[in-house]
Amino acid sequence: MLVFNDRHFLRHISMPTLREFTQQHKISPKLNIDWEAAADTLHALVGKELDRLEESLVQGGLEVEARKDLEHDLMLWHDDLKRAHSMSNAQAVQEFRCICADDPLALAAFDNRTEREIALWMLAFRDKAFRDAELHLAFQAKTNGKFWKKHLIPAGLKLSKDRAQLESFCEEVTKLYKKVGAGKSSHVEVSERAKDNSVQVTIYVEGPVTAIAHFEQSNFTRVTTRIALETALVYHPTQGIVESIVKGGAKNHAAVLQLFGEHVLGQKIEPEEIEKKSFRLNALRDGMLEPVVDWSALGVEKVRLRRARFKPIGRAGVAVQVEATPEMDKPDAIQEALALLKVSSYFEAEYAMASATLIVYMKPDAKGKHAHFSFGVQSSGSSTIKNLSERNQAIAQSVLKALDVIEVEDAPGDFEAFEQMAA
Repeated sequence: MLVFNDRHFLRHISMPTLREFTQQHKISPKLNIDWEAAADTLHALVGKELDRLEESLVQGGLEVEARKDLEHDLMLWHDDLKRAHSMSNAQAVQEFRCICADDPLALAAFDNRTEREIALWMLAFRDKAFRDAELHLAFQAKTNGKFWKKHLIPAGLKLSKDRAQLESFCEEVTKLYKKVGAGKSSHVEVSERAKDNSVQVTIYVEGPVTAIAHFEQSNFTRVTTRIALETALVYHPTQGIVESIVKGGAKNHAAVLQLFGEHVLGQKIEPEEIEKKSFRLNALRDGMLEPVVDWSALGVEKVRLRRARFKPIGRAGVAVQVEATPEMDKPDAIQEALALLKVSSYFEAEYAMASATLIVYMKPDAKGKHAHFSFGVQSSGSSTIKNLSERNQAIAQSVLKALDVIEVEDAPGDFEAFEQMAA
């Protein structure tokens, strides 16, 4: 679904899971549903009850407090379904299974449930574990991005769980954003990841005043709000690595890390930045034009360049972005670029590839269909590989190595494990 629709989402949920989630939700006391009715009618019954509640808001007649309470419950219902929808994927389910590895009740509940149903069950009955996985995946989606940096600090340090120290850290970070109009309020969350024992500290700061247009009681109006500014750090105690997502450039990164050491680790730290390894994207040009790689060991049928962006070398000029169709048997972005730029020698000598999106087609299944996934890479070293499932991450890393975009020593520390997984 490109646009989330809660009714469409619920149509994919079985009756037992729908009943469990609904009865556990805060809106449940306001719903009048006969759960003993025929299973194939329950989705419609839930929808009709929600329509009834929404209609009561339009009709009016509710006390102010009752209206606010109902509006809040309906907002939570929609928001919780949207959160479950965003966590209805293999990567999230893998996180849930890892977090609940010592929870036999949860593992039993996962049996015979779809990804959507597992996400709903976790949100209803293991909300803290759901939130931990949600925060981790949100951070992971931003790694290698514009605001992400990685630093080396001493390993084996203990993070304080004292709420007063965490709040103090949060308040000091809030002060950094005052110059861009941030407010005084803030919120901090701490989550631990069972898989690698890393600890994530996420801070939300009251952002500058923003005006938005919306509808209230069917009337169009504008309201002011303060969007939260998000800052997060993940500390890996076994490796002595801290990843940070901080807005405001290197100066703010350094300030947040010093505050992190002072208030959360209880000592001064001297972070050493770990520079991102550049990707040799020009190697894709040769690898795509003259494919000589045997992909069969990875279970891959074909790798194509979906889109590419080229910049002039050593001079100012116009950057060129080329996009190809996702169809496997059509010309890829390199072939389209050669046709667009007319002269191959000039193209090769004067233009360097700045970013690319690769699409990987797996071997066909029993029905002859090719599953596929795509990921983006930039010459600066950024990529979207971490947003893939673990198996697809392994395949993506192997693809880049095979195409000479990265050396083995430039790959992640667990690259050998990745290769074994891909194989």
